[in-house]
Amino acid sequence: MKKIYYLLSLLLVVCFTSCELDNYEAPNINLVGKVVYNGRQIYVRNNQVTFRLYEPGWELSSSTYMDVQVAQDGTFSAGVYAGKTYKLIRQNNLGPWVNPTVNDTITVNNYHGEVIEMPVTPYYLLDDATANCNGRLVTASCKITEVTPGQNIEKVGLYVGRNIIVDDTRNLGEGGYKETNAVQAGQTVSLQVDLSGLSINSTNTSLPQTGFVYARMGLKVTGIDAMIFTEPFKLAFSE
Repeated sequence: MKKIYYLLSLLLVVCFTSCELDNYEAPNINLVGKVVYNGRQIYVRNNQVTFRLYEPGWELSSSTYMDVQVAQDGTFSAGVYAGKTYKLIRQNNLGPWVNPTVNDTITVNNYHGEVIEMPVTPYYLLDDATANCNGRLVTASCKITEVTPGQNIEKVGLYVGRNIIVDDTRNLGEGGYKETNAVQAGQTVSLQVDLSGLSINSTNTSLPQTGFVYARMGLKVTGIDAMIFTEPFKLAFSE
């Protein structure tokens, strides 16, 4: 009888503990924001750059923050609780911009759905970007504007892909990009990608049957993995 009583007591404890855990409310609102420089939205590789999101009151440790991924258009989103206070923190060497200081931490008080701006200072900007497709020849150009001196340019590239998510890792493969390291600040860079050698089918390195591809340019600074990009351009190609 003692054994049975003990087992029943143990089951009741487990049951009440599980119920208590299940009664925690799920996040009920999305914290949304965008990465900006002087109000201008900054484009990056999709989900490569992350921020840390903390809820003050918890010990700041590796288990009490959430990694918030930045989409290719510079926007980000995370499920939170309405009315609470949060802190968004950038990390060193994650992003094509100057490393953060303590003053760059964003405190969001009593959050209720407003768009949060995460200000950054890029090393370079890609200005006056254009792109077009003549037949199957994609041509794009942009001006390299230096914002923060002292960082060398490793390369500038033109990347063409099947989908709007396109960058240096998501493109049509060997025949879907062109890169150059002969670049200086203040220069307008023009690159071309010839798609004439690609077939039309459903593989990742082929042209889509929709008749459209997406292209954008990107710049990589030496020693920093993350690149800064232009917006993607939707281009029609000839079959």
